[in-house]
Amino acid sequence: MARALRKTPAAFHQAKRMAILALTVSLLMWLVVFLIVGGEWFLMWQSKIWNGQDAAFRMFAVIGIILLLVIQPESEAQP
Repeated sequence: MARALRKTPAAFHQAKRMAILALTVSLLMWLVVFLIVGGEWFLMWQSKIWNGQDAAFRMFAVIGIILLLVIQPESEAQP
């Protein structure tokens, strides 16, 4: 993405594909592995010490917001 920063908006949008893929995989990892499997299968919610659901949800939310910002379309009017 850094190399395509000064190129056309279409080229910059093309360069965002790897970031979108990585953020999507990371989002699914935090949701499926930590919130669903860790929380329900290993009953993480029952422990006061080993409960990582709050931290996992915070990471899920942060990655989701970043993903929403990255997938925004580029236009010619932007500097």
